[in-house]
Amino acid sequence: MLAAQKSRRSAPWLPVLTCEIAAATLFAAGRAGGLHGTMLLVTPLSLAILGCFIAVDRWSDRYKLRSSADAWIARGYDSARSRYAWRIEELTSRRERKALARSLRSLSNHVAHPVGPSPVPIDVVALRPCLPFFEQLTERLEDVSRPVSASGVLGVERLLTDGATSPLYGAPGDTRLVLTDLLDRLEVRR
Repeated sequence: MLAAQKSRRSAPWLPVLTCEIAAATLFAAGRAGGLHGTMLLVTPLSLAILGCFIAVDRWSDRYKLRSSADAWIARGYDSARSRYAWRIEELTSRRERKALARSLRSLSNHVAHPVGPSPVPIDVVALRPCLPFFEQLTERLEDVSRPVSASGVLGVERLLTDGATSPLYGAPGDTRLVLTDLLDRLEVRR
C-alpha cells in the first residue's frame, strides 16, 4: 500500500515524458526504416496519447490522496508518524510557509493600498480593520525558526483559496475571529 501511495505521489508528468521519448524513438526508427504516412505515425501517436492518459490518471489519484490527507489533517491528526506524514511535511515546509506568507502580504498590501479593482472579489473596506491580524499571521509563517502545525497551515491555505467558506470572499463569519483562530492553530501542541 505504501509503495502504491509513493508511486502515485511521484511526478505525474513522468509517464508523459517516458512515452514521449519512446514515441520519438519509434518515430525516428520508423522514418529511418522507410515508413511514411499513417504507418509512420500510428504507434508513436498512440504512445504519446497513452502517456497523457496515464498522467491524467496519476493527477486524479494524487488529488484524491491529497484531499483525503487534508481532511485527516484538518481534523487535527498531524502526527509525523501518521500515514499522511508526507503531506504534513509538504504543508509545514519552508517553501509552503514562504509562499503563503507572500500571498498574505500581497493581500495585506492590496487591502491597505488598493490600486484599481481587485482581480479577486474581496471587500477591501471590511478587511482593512483586520490588517494587524494579517500581519501577525504573515510574520508567524515567515518565522521558520518556530515550527507550525500542519492543520494551521492548511487553514491558512483554505482561507486564501476557498471562495465558498473563507470570510475573505464574503462567506459569513467574523474575519478577526477566523484570523486569531488560525494564529492559535499554527501553534504546535505537544
